[in-house]
Amino acid sequence: MKHIIKAVLSGIFVAITLLGCSEKPKEYTQLLIYPNKKPLEQFELVQQDTQKFNVESFSGKWNLIFMGYTNCPDVCPLTLSDISRIYQKISPQLQKNLRIIFLSVDPVRDTPDHLAKYIDHFHSDFVGITGEKTQIDKLVYSLGGIYTINDEDEKFYSVDHSARIFIVNPKGQRFGIISSEAMHGKDKSVLVKELSWLAESEI
Repeated sequence: MKHIIKAVLSGIFVAITLLGCSEKPKEYTQLLIYPNKKPLEQFELVQQDTQKFNVESFSGKWNLIFMGYTNCPDVCPLTLSDISRIYQKISPQLQKNLRIIFLSVDPVRDTPDHLAKYIDHFHSDFVGITGEKTQIDKLVYSLGGIYTINDEDEKFYSVDHSARIFIVNPKGQRFGIISSEAMHGKDKSVLVKELSWLAESEI
């Protein structure tokens, strides 16, 4: 009987130990994760180096997409600067699992060459993409974003656009967003931690 009791107690002890050592599920507070992962519509754009970029180009890495335009006076440079600072605080090993993408919604002025010079100011790893408006629209609306070109006939027109960061998983599916409030918060340590978690996730 004593042996049975010892065996039961030993089993309980092992179970408690394993339970205590098991990793708690990660709870994202800065990243809003969609419950359903919707595949993106196919599109054909080009990178700043003129290489083709389509849905298949998202594979192999987690993708953070910010849409804007190079003549943007405030939100775009501020957001890209914040992304750059956050990205540089993530370990080089995990950076390899992240792809930061700037999607231009102003194809008339943002040629691949101009986009390359602009995006390089923020980080050499960042990818800029542009192309025909019809193809840009496919990606923007598939992500759940919006944009409006104001007074396009004027020389110095502006573009209103979504300010959030869109997350696309390595399967080319909508995965979630990072709000502009989270991106521009004073304490970015939590966002660095959560993006590191994302980069550690299975690809």
